[in-house]
Amino acid sequence: MSSSFHATVSYTNLEERFKSIAGLGSLETTDAAFLRQSVNRRVRSAYERYPWPDFTVIGESETLVTADANTIQTGGTSATGLDLADPASVVFRVHKTNPTTTRYPEEYAFIGLLNSAGYPAIKLISTTTLNNVTVFITYRKDLAAIISTDGAYTSGFFGDEAGDNPNIPYIFFEYLAFGAYADFLRGDGQTEKAQVEEQNAEILLRQEIDKVRNQSRQFRHDILQYRPSTQFRRHNVVAGGTALNAEAAAFGNDPQ
Repeated sequence: MSSSFHATVSYTNLEERFKSIAGLGSLETTDAAFLRQSVNRRVRSAYERYPWPDFTVIGESETLVTADANTIQTGGTSATGLDLADPASVVFRVHKTNPTTTRYPEEYAFIGLLNSAGYPAIKLISTTTLNNVTVFITYRKDLAAIISTDGAYTSGFFGDEAGDNPNIPYIFFEYLAFGAYADFLRGDGQTEKAQVEEQNAEILLRQEIDKVRNQSRQFRHDILQYRPSTQFRRHNVVAGGTALNAEAAAFGNDPQ
């Protein structure tokens, strides 16, 4: 399993930031526990919101053999047959050629499933069994693997308790502080103030997403861009069918 390299800030600094926003000199035991739960819930929400470059693997190669039956195990550990360098939370693309060296590479359609061993996997859609064929997988690493950092932390949480990972991804720092404050206000019954802080937290997260979009379009536009719904409708019509869906708004997590 590969290690992750990304800028971090300590959980202690996050706690101090939260206290400064909330106007608190210290945290009671129940408040500290609340903060830890809120932070971890929001880390997952932010992490799954966007294919962050620090946590997204582009075009990892895997050579299939007949016994694979066109299936690639994406979860578990290397000891249980994991086919990737890291467990994947989601697979974005499976290309036929290396997407980092090929412009507009073709790709395989695939479905998610559990393999015969009961682990998360994807199955490539092909009319033949792929043998000695190399494919290139683009995926976001599983958050649990990021938190554990090669097994150094065992609780499954960011925080300051035993087994916690004390190193928060820097890109989420301000979002987590203001988001946790919104949760704190909501738990205290201050609904209107909570809504304002929720909006502030959302703005901060959107700013981080916009930074990635504006700074890395060339890096990502062929590899991670979601297919627009019009493409599916067009292909269906060409095949003799009717348009699958009416026009719809673009997804908020569209990484193009």
